[in-house]
Amino acid sequence: MLKLALSRNNAILLIVIIVIATSLSILTYQYFAVTSNQIVQIASEDIRSNARTEANDISHSLENEMKAVSSNLYILAHAPSVLSHESERARSSINAAEDSTNYLTDFHMWLDQNGKIVWISNINQTTYQKYKGFDLSYRPYFTVTRNTHSPYYSSTIESNDNIPRLYISYPLINTTKTISNTNGTTAAETFNGVMVAGIKTNTMGNFLKNQLLPQSKSGMGLLDKRGIILYSDNSSFMGKYILGNEFQHIVSGIISPNSKSLLNDLLKRSLLGSSGSGDILGQGGLYTIAYQPIKIDGNYFLTSYILAPHNLASNVGSLVNQQKNFSILIMTIIAFVAFAVAFFVLSWNKRLKIIINSRTEELRRSNDSLTDSNKQLAIVNEELKNHGKLQKEFINIAAHELRTPIQPILSLTEVLRSKIKDTEQLAMLDAAIRNAKRLRRLTENILDITKIEGRSLQLEKEQFNLYDVILNVVQDYKSQQIENPSLDIKVLSDEPNKEIIIYADKSRIAQVMSNLLSNAIKFTKQGTVLITVEKKKDNKEVIVTMKDTGLGLDPEILPRLFSKFASKSFKGTGLGLFISKSIVEAHGGKMWAENNNDGKGATFYFSLPIGSINQ
Repeated sequence: MLKLALSRNNAILLIVIIVIATSLSILTYQYFAVTSNQIVQIASEDIRSNARTEANDISHSLENEMKAVSSNLYILAHAPSVLSHESERARSSINAAEDSTNYLTDFHMWLDQNGKIVWISNINQTTYQKYKGFDLSYRPYFTVTRNTHSPYYSSTIESNDNIPRLYISYPLINTTKTISNTNGTTAAETFNGVMVAGIKTNTMGNFLKNQLLPQSKSGMGLLDKRGIILYSDNSSFMGKYILGNEFQHIVSGIISPNSKSLLNDLLKRSLLGSSGSGDILGQGGLYTIAYQPIKIDGNYFLTSYILAPHNLASNVGSLVNQQKNFSILIMTIIAFVAFAVAFFVLSWNKRLKIIINSRTEELRRSNDSLTDSNKQLAIVNEELKNHGKLQKEFINIAAHELRTPIQPILSLTEVLRSKIKDTEQLAMLDAAIRNAKRLRRLTENILDITKIEGRSLQLEKEQFNLYDVILNVVQDYKSQQIENPSLDIKVLSDEPNKEIIIYADKSRIAQVMSNLLSNAIKFTKQGTVLITVEKKKDNKEVIVTMKDTGLGLDPEILPRLFSKFASKSFKGTGLGLFISKSIVEAHGGKMWAENNNDGKGATFYFSLPIGSINQ
């Protein structure tokens, strides 16, 4: 009876303890929820308000500074000394205008009616003589202003010195009055050039950054109206399209999927020239994004945005500490009660617990061992994936970055070539142009490989005469042939009228022919290259054959001939055949090759379905 009474008392005591512990836990939870909501509401509203205020302030600040630049350009564009080409007075005015805004502008520049440099602000004579008369007529800040006779505000433009800048240009217009016997007095406008101000995107971004309060933890950025990031606290974002795949991929690793959709909606609205704000959830917690348009003369030009983290504000610090202290007190009481409960339970079930703990420890060790093994395998697998991914991304980025400066190099070199008469200097420039074109072809090949491996190769199909395309490629090579001018290139067709109409991507098929013919010419010092075009009897397929009398295919290379980098030549990268085969296969055709039976040269084949525009 005594044992039964003790057992009953212990059960009652256990129930009382459980009830007390549960009540305290519920009370703690409710108090925590109420105070936490108050903290979040106060702090979040404070952050949102500050973010909107900061976005509005820095936008208006930049608008005012840009208006000052525009005013200077307007004054210069209407200055009599400029319109009448009084060089010394005009140069002094341009230099003074630059001095008044040099904290923002990089330079002021005067271009004549042909787009050639007349003056650049505050430049020494040596540098001026180098750039005097330099042709910038192809730049949009000249062409658009010339065509519209109105001011032009550019998005980011990569300058000749590879520094991204924004440009503002005003037209130089001479207005003369003419008197007509019948119609009275009329005004005639003569375009006389443009006045341009250049602003580095970094300078503009730093100017805005300096407008933020020193104690502010907000980040900021700047977009042009096309959505290109001109400035960001994270420099790796600069130059990227805000809605493009590359930036979206980066964002996916930082914020939640739901917040990503919200962020994109905010960004799209900001590119319409409107203002607003919204909250997104990122790795570091909740953030508010506030955006504000920057307008000049009523025209939407740029968008500034503020990214403000939702840290607890100072005015709610005491509330947080009060909650923390109360929570610690309650949890201490709960822990003490739990300890008392555990003591009674352990005293009742000591032997059972020892057995359970022993078995549990064994299971835990086994599970830890398996978990460690799985983690190691997961780490290795992730590293391999990241390595492959980084390698592809690096190649893609490197190809794009290489392609960006190549065209300006070619353009400038060809401009220089047109101005130089010295034979030795012309030969050096020709060598530079050839090598720049080789580098451009290499970057285009790398980009093609990226598209092929990313399964994003697009075909622009149309109906055309395959025989004419082949003849055009052959004619291009004959007109450019330097290394082996005695090489004979022939084209034969089994069609009497020389018309083989197919439905395919004309430029890509020409690329395939160019790659094959380039290889044949490279490895055939003398002899012939014979190209034949033959329709199959069922008129559903055409086969193109290219047979040369050159060195033939190396047995070591032959098994992997159409793989990437399959080359033993110092003159090639081994990418052309891989790209060509991929293009042919994308059309539903095939490509193969073999050495000729007589031991002289090799023969390449590829087939294409004839198809039709209705397929």
